[in-house]
Amino acid sequence: MKRWYTLLLSIPLLSGCFQSGLSGGNPGNINDEDLISPITKPALCGQGETATLVKVIDGDTIDAQLDDGTRERIRLIGIDTPERGESCYAEATARLRDLLADSKNIHLIKDRSNRDKYDRLVRYLCSEEGIFIEAQLVAEGLAVPYRYYPDTSQADYLQSLGSEASDQHRGCLYQEAMQKSDPTGTSCCRVCRSGKACGDSCIPHDVTCRLRPGCACQG
Repeated sequence: MKRWYTLLLSIPLLSGCFQSGLSGGNPGNINDEDLISPITKPALCGQGETATLVKVIDGDTIDAQLDDGTRERIRLIGIDTPERGESCYAEATARLRDLLADSKNIHLIKDRSNRDKYDRLVRYLCSEEGIFIEAQLVAEGLAVPYRYYPDTSQADYLQSLGSEASDQHRGCLYQEAMQKSDPTGTSCCRVCRSGKACGDSCIPHDVTCRLRPGCACQG
């Protein structure tokens, strides 16, 4: 089993909880201090269907084989990660691969929709050890929370984790982009001196922002 690195700054638990002792590790260029204790949400992860992981495509997409033998592409609900060629793409993809490395089986949980416009299944994802994957990526600053209507049952929870990651300058998406930003003192609650404004946070200039305008603005 790999060793977990625990961040001293805790994240609000809300309806989820932290548990130690689950597997994980440090994929590549992620700083140790940005890896937090596993986020588990038994009420969510105990639902849905079991599948076999086939391949990690990127930070928010996987291929899986369902119990009936069919292979499906799965889009994770409630988050967005950088596209290929953008900053933090490699880190988000590597972290998802790492989080699922010890999972023979994964758990796929439906919200309201079944498929998106690209015919991918849309699901929340939990590892075999019970880690709520979307929450873990958001909390570690590798994914941004994004409301995919009508699949929003976890949206407020993920948003709270994303706000905490941004405020703590945690993870690839927020570290450098937030370092020279001003948190207060203007009409905006956060002025981006490095990076660009996206929702309520500052993110790398080359990462596509899909969030609605928030309280961040350009300096």
